[in-house]
Amino acid sequence: MNTTKQKLDLNKVQEIVFKDLALLLDDLELSYKLKNNNIIMPCPIHQGDNENGLSISLSYKNWRCWTRGCHEDSSVNIFGFLQSLFRERGEDCEFSDALRYICKLYKIRSEYNSKEKEIEDPYKEFGEFVELFKDSVIDELKEIESVKTCGSSPYFESRGFSEQVLKRFDVEDCLEKYSQMKNRSIIPVHYRYNKVGFIARATKDWQVPKYLFSDGFKKSNFLYNYDDAVANSQESHTLFVVEGQGDVWRLYEAGVKNVVGLFGKDVSKQQKTLLINSGATNLVILTDNDQAGRESKIKIQRELFRLFNLKFPKIIGKDIGDMSVDSIQENILTSVKGMY
Repeated sequence: MNTTKQKLDLNKVQEIVFKDLALLLDDLELSYKLKNNNIIMPCPIHQGDNENGLSISLSYKNWRCWTRGCHEDSSVNIFGFLQSLFRERGEDCEFSDALRYICKLYKIRSEYNSKEKEIEDPYKEFGEFVELFKDSVIDELKEIESVKTCGSSPYFESRGFSEQVLKRFDVEDCLEKYSQMKNRSIIPVHYRYNKVGFIARATKDWQVPKYLFSDGFKKSNFLYNYDDAVANSQESHTLFVVEGQGDVWRLYEAGVKNVVGLFGKDVSKQQKTLLINSGATNLVILTDNDQAGRESKIKIQRELFRLFNLKFPKIIGKDIGDMSVDSIQENILTSVKGMY
């Protein structure tokens, strides 16, 4: 997908909207009040009469229905609000329709530069942009060919991960003698419950590089364990965010199933979109306890604090994957009760 000409960014769109949110609410013919940096109103989605039934946070740029939980059926960003509202009014509204509506209302330009040309049809010009920020971040999911494996992962079991959790994540060591994956442990990556790629982790110290990726797999497009994490985040509206696959497995062993992995320390634009579309309002950030991990926390705080409620529990040791289940439960999970 070529997006070099699309300079529009979802965060910038939301910034434009929230600089003049009254324009949107007035155009929607909604009655509202401002209270403590929140817009409050009766919920227009289930037609409630509680004056404080729905709030839109100007700080976090998200919305919530406090009486019937209408926000649970869509994304909590402004696009999800529009989709829910228009559907209640009998109009079929997808993400692209909400984006088109906002672009037209706010006269959003095609590029954030000195050009003054405005878009007559934002959806037409931003077709690729819309595809990027729909539920999917790729055009087509292709099933990846399987690698012959031995049915278990002696390597990761030797590192202290349970056989049960490795089976849950289909982690197995490669058996193919003449494959470049020989002496590697295969970690499948799924999205929409399809296998979209795999990571091959070296099991011998002399092997370089430490990680190999299947052809065509772009890790910045995905979050590890995303499908399962989102399914398990519906009650708490929370996602735990870690760096690596081992961190996900260890938290899973500790009872945290709403956890995603970044495949590294940075959050890409596509990963940010997945987080926004997950419906979560809270993120528990558990990047590694090293210089890179600390820098990651600062960057995440700067980029996501307006979109989510963020928590940064203190990690004891190098990273989550190196902690014991007892230590995680005692030192981390006690401070985030009700969030997993």
